[in-house]
Amino acid sequence: MFLDWTTLVLLCLAGALAWFWRDSLAAREIANQAAMQACERLALQFLDGTVAFARLRMGRGTNGRLFLRRTYVFDYTANSIERRQGFVVISRGQVETLGYAQDDTASRPRPQAAPPPNDEASAKVLRLDDWRNRT
Repeated sequence: MFLDWTTLVLLCLAGALAWFWRDSLAAREIANQAAMQACERLALQFLDGTVAFARLRMGRGTNGRLFLRRTYVFDYTANSIERRQGFVVISRGQVETLGYAQDDTASRPRPQAAPPPNDEASAKVLRLDDWRNRT
């Protein structure tokens, strides 16, 4: 059997494409598991049940070898109202980084509490600000 250069190059490209496809599926499974476990640990709700591919970059290890670094994003919620986005970075078959959206609730104005009614039943209820000022 005789293989010319065109056939050999096409076979190598098909093999590389098959490897890339298989490696991408494995990386996606790792990212999916990492996102689900992280959401469980922090009592967050993992939305949509899967991660989505966001970015592919090349990286270089300490030994100088090149590797693929894939970034996946996922949606989660802490209060069933606000949808937030997190990310998972996978490289060399391992989770490199996992992150969540920054919580911007501290920068929002807080609603003012209504003053307590002046009746006997509510006499034991204290507002936290009043208690802090007294101590």
